[in-house]
Amino acid sequence: MIQNLQNIFTFIGGIGMFLYGMKIMSEGMQKVAGAKFSNILKTLTKNKITGIIVGAIVTIVVNSSAATTVMLVGFVNAGIMNLNQAMGVIMGSNIGTTLTAWLIAIAQFGDTVKIFEPSFFGPLILGVSAIILLFSKKEKTKTKSNIFVGVGILFVGLTFMSSGVAPYADSKIFSDSFMILGKYPPLAILAGLIVTAILSSSTASVSILQTLALKGSVSKSAACFITIGQNIGTCVTAIISSTGTNKNARRTALLHLLFNLFGAAIFSILVFVLYPFIKDFINTRINLIEISIFHTGFNILNTIILYPFSNRIVNMSKKIIKDDENENTERTLSEKTKDILDDRILGQPTLAITTVKNEVLYFGEYALKNVKRAIDLMIDKRDEELVREVVKHEEEIDLTNAILVEYLTKVNNLSLTSNQHIIVEHLLSMCSDIERMGDHSENISENAMSLYNEDVHFSESALKELIYISNITIQCVESAINCMKSYKTEDIENVRRLETEIDDLEDKYRAEHIKRLSSGVCKTVAGIAFLDTIGNFERISDHANNLADYAEEEIKNNIK
Repeated sequence: MIQNLQNIFTFIGGIGMFLYGMKIMSEGMQKVAGAKFSNILKTLTKNKITGIIVGAIVTIVVNSSAATTVMLVGFVNAGIMNLNQAMGVIMGSNIGTTLTAWLIAIAQFGDTVKIFEPSFFGPLILGVSAIILLFSKKEKTKTKSNIFVGVGILFVGLTFMSSGVAPYADSKIFSDSFMILGKYPPLAILAGLIVTAILSSSTASVSILQTLALKGSVSKSAACFITIGQNIGTCVTAIISSTGTNKNARRTALLHLLFNLFGAAIFSILVFVLYPFIKDFINTRINLIEISIFHTGFNILNTIILYPFSNRIVNMSKKIIKDDENENTERTLSEKTKDILDDRILGQPTLAITTVKNEVLYFGEYALKNVKRAIDLMIDKRDEELVREVVKHEEEIDLTNAILVEYLTKVNNLSLTSNQHIIVEHLLSMCSDIERMGDHSENISENAMSLYNEDVHFSESALKELIYISNITIQCVESAINCMKSYKTEDIENVRRLETEIDDLEDKYRAEHIKRLSSGVCKTVAGIAFLDTIGNFERISDHANNLADYAEEEIKNNIK
């Protein structure tokens, strides 16, 4: 009894180590990939062939087709990708997820390659990489070591799993169970589906199947249908993830399910038709290599067969999940930002940082447009409708700022490199600076309304000064935003020059306007509005200068 419990604990511990090892390895690979990983995702086009390749590559990097599909749900939900692009990636992800099974299958090549077996080199990889991780002072070395720690834990976990089932290799209950599963394909598919859904990983469930097959307990028929069930089971994570998303995001999860269901149906019909000719073959025992061959071959053939019908599968998903008439209504900045900053991509820190940075830059451009509206109000367009526009957009700036800060806080709590933490901290500071620019635009619009209500106008000289300093302020903010986009030193130098000029102009114009007030050329209401407005311009330029500071620091430390 005690021995049986120990074997069960060993098997469960092996599963836990395998899953944890996959997680560590995946996180490490994403960090090392860095911008390259993001660039791979950016290459997604309407060409499904490219999408298949990208889907396979991304799935190999994140080591999970479920994780890839969850990311796709987030991208489609945010409007970054369309369903046709997602379809290509889904097909590729099914192929990419078969890699781990081949790594495990090496054990079947015999004693000549015994040194490549997980049970042989797994502990060595874990030990050496853990030592390097603990004692190395270089962050890049630590990150790379973390990948191999994950690989080591993964392989040691496989060894534990194998040890846990070894005593039962000849057990009648195992052979009888797999005989039943082989005779009743729906049961085999259901078994693979349930195990994969529970583990949230087809890679993990295929590895368990390989562990059992290593002891000669699994027939070809049972293994093939269990593997098909595992393909379907891996869709469960994405389906759960799509809850609460828009129609297209839910269709993305449905695409993955439909693709794998059609593949299962095609294979099942083929086996049924050919069964009289292959029954002796499919009832024999299967080994690890044969499982890997079937796993990869099935997904490649499924992709080849269904590729010509991919557009029809997309259309089918649209018929199953129909559009609402009111779904195409215009969304606000805060709504769009909330959709794009999807928690589903937090599992890929590099991608999450790239996504949120793009949103912060767009946020800056949005705030700049509101500054321009306020300037128009002050210079020559004094009407209540434009004031309401400024106020409405300022409210959106406040809402969007809160969304960005909340998301950046989540990103900052992820497993990041020190350079990534600096970027996130800069983005948080940028949000604050941009939000303050929005406040100053509202202040300017209030000054414009005070002039409108009092029917007061600036003198010709005051108006010329306002036009000049406002143009310089706009150039300063535009250069600041470009700093964080292109990281060009000339943009930084331009911000510095313009910010200094605005400081000087504010001092000069303030002194000259006070003289105009004293001589009665300008009315008091106009004087107050003028002085407050140029003060707002000066503070806007200060915030623009802060953006240049962040870019300059990232350039100096080569962390952009």
